[in-house]
Amino acid sequence: MDSPSENGISDDHNGEADSSDTPSTPGKSFEPAFTVKVTEAVKNGDAVLYTVCSKEVTGDTPEVTVSRQFEDFEWLQHCLMIKDNVAGVIFPPLPPKPIVDSKSAEKQTKKQLGKDAKVLMGDTFVKDCRSIEKYLKLVVNHPELGSDNTLRKFLTEEEAPVRTKVKQGLLTKLSSAVSRKDSKKDIEEYFQKERDWVNDYAVLIKEMSSAFNKVVYAEQRLSVAHSHLSASLNSGGAERDDDSTELSKSLVKFSEAIEDMKHSLDVDIINNGRTLGFQLELYARFLQSAKDMLHQRTSLLIQYEDANRAFDKAKPQKKDAAEQAKQAAETAFESCSDIARSELKRFHQARIYALQEGLVKYADAKIKTSRDTYALLAKSLTALKQLDSGE
Repeated sequence: MDSPSENGISDDHNGEADSSDTPSTPGKSFEPAFTVKVTEAVKNGDAVLYTVCSKEVTGDTPEVTVSRQFEDFEWLQHCLMIKDNVAGVIFPPLPPKPIVDSKSAEKQTKKQLGKDAKVLMGDTFVKDCRSIEKYLKLVVNHPELGSDNTLRKFLTEEEAPVRTKVKQGLLTKLSSAVSRKDSKKDIEEYFQKERDWVNDYAVLIKEMSSAFNKVVYAEQRLSVAHSHLSASLNSGGAERDDDSTELSKSLVKFSEAIEDMKHSLDVDIINNGRTLGFQLELYARFLQSAKDMLHQRTSLLIQYEDANRAFDKAKPQKKDAAEQAKQAAETAFESCSDIARSELKRFHQARIYALQEGLVKYADAKIKTSRDTYALLAKSLTALKQLDSGE
């Protein structure tokens, strides 16, 4: 495995990209039990309700449709993370909680459109819907999580699972609890390199996602400016008299051209979010999950070393208990390490493929939008020239 270079991080990490969205774990043959899709997200009071449709892959069981809110997905994630034998798993990350209150919407609007924005941005439920669907697909296709009974009930039972409130930050508590152990040197070179790489790459992809979003926000502000300019030109062209008929017609045509530019910007903004932007946001969160897993393994390593020292120092009457504790710690650490190796290979394959796919779709969308914009502006230019020539 190549280590990060001094000037950057190589993205040919750990092999070539797999052709599927969720590569199978080496040595295991896993077929997902369900296909899932999230068809809509609707605001209901202070909550957003997601319509989740699932169907068993085998058998003639009809499609099941259930309604779930974001807190139900948080509870599902919590249940999956506390089950047995999942140490070493890189858990699919939950997307951010959707914005439903006006105060948060105003804050987000100012972030995207600037502090002087006069109107609120529309809801992002379409994006939220896609993000939740991606999360569910990652869980369903995961060899360690996809066959879990809690997941089955979540997808098939009409009533939402009975849950207790998940404390804020509980799902990321692990990373903060063991962050002080980052300086702990690993006993295996492979895992030490992985930990170093993940720490470096997590920072870079988060910065890249943030920079990409800033470009999108700039396009959104430019779109608003185009809208104002188009409206002003159209208003000026509407007040006609005999002396300014030609000017009025030109203003209206120019207004239409600016409106076409605004439409192209809006299409570009949507495509940016659906292609590369989506993958960057997803894997910025995924890298945090990978860090959490490696932190957990480091914690188990420390427990194993502590158990070894305790066994060496144990008095004769406590030797048996110390040996049992040592064996239990060793088993937990080795099990975590075995799962982690498969998870890291699987993760790198999926990451490379996803980002490659995002880049290709991003470029294709840019080319198509640019061609469409050129055609519209060429049409507007021809119309303006015809006005100028008096045709």
